[in-house]
Amino acid sequence: MKIAIIGAGPAGAHLAHELSLQGAEVDLYDARPPWEKPCGGGVTSKALAEFPFLLKNRSPRQMVSSLRLISAAGRDVTVRPRADFAIYSRRELGRLLRERAVEAGARLHLDRVEETARMAGKWVIKTASGAVREVDLLIGADGASSVIRRRVGIRFGAEDFAYGLGWHIQGTAGESRVDVRYLDGLSGYLWLFPRADHLSYGIASGYRETTPAELKERLLGYIEWQNPPAAELIRAGDPLTKFYAAMIPALGETSWDRLQASNSAAGWALVGDAAGFVDPLTGEGIYYAIKSATLLAKAIGGRLSDYEEMWREGFGRDLRRAAALSDRFYSGNYAGASMAERMVQLAKRHRGVRETLCDLISGDQGYLDLKSRLINQAWQIW
Repeated sequence: MKIAIIGAGPAGAHLAHELSLQGAEVDLYDARPPWEKPCGGGVTSKALAEFPFLLKNRSPRQMVSSLRLISAAGRDVTVRPRADFAIYSRRELGRLLRERAVEAGARLHLDRVEETARMAGKWVIKTASGAVREVDLLIGADGASSVIRRRVGIRFGAEDFAYGLGWHIQGTAGESRVDVRYLDGLSGYLWLFPRADHLSYGIASGYRETTPAELKERLLGYIEWQNPPAAELIRAGDPLTKFYAAMIPALGETSWDRLQASNSAAGWALVGDAAGFVDPLTGEGIYYAIKSATLLAKAIGGRLSDYEEMWREGFGRDLRRAAALSDRFYSGNYAGASMAERMVQLAKRHRGVRETLCDLISGDQGYLDLKSRLINQAWQIW
């Protein structure tokens, strides 16, 4: 089988690796080398356990043992998951995954796909360099703003996105702790992720909830509080600082219900951010990129039509529940304060709540049974 994968980020590159090992003839397209993104690059301990290659490699990464949650009012609690998680530079993670794909036999093309057309049961791919290729299956792995998604007729609205931006500050990271601070009056949060050779500061909120300028000022205010020298470098435009921005999928409940990520009759499928496979509450996407690629490879090895049930059963129902919880978490009210505010307070005073948060962070606690666990913890508190 001949397969074209458009987008060589984590989802596309891992899919190319898996399909090549299955004997498929895979062409992997991306217009640019591995690049940085404002996201933290966190890889949960669940992901590390499920996909051991994420640890068994020589790519630089920062292992993290604790996470500090800070409420909008400034309360904080530090939680320590049972196992460390990894922070990758997105450039380094992208390089690792592309190398694995090529070693497995995929052909990597640094070339932009400009045209795709369905003709006589095949897909015809035309690139900026003038290359033309006919394939049996077209895979969209081209990120949150996916062109392939739109070409196959899957539409996301503005309400299905968050907007993220941030700065990377070059130099030794040093810290082995992640900071997450929730935002007053906005959904989302800002973060500090230590990477192997730099610090990643970022902020994200619902698309069009506010302006990029407002997000920048909020983030700079946090950096000035947490790391004044870094804020000075940013305001001075020092070359040690680099600014990034990106769209992030954040699908709502109804969008999850109507989402279609493949069509076996039409010969296409979507993975990773292109399919919207991102946690709507936390913004985590790396695990779901790799997991969706793994599931799609299995479906292609059997019946592509099975992919829809595979991703929904594997993680889709859980992420739909996260979408249902997101509005309540960021905008709801519990005993006169936001849910995020109360969560930090309860975690600070109760070990069971802290353990629940640890399991959420590590990926061992899903959303479908989260409510029952928290209710049980509430009874213990009161």
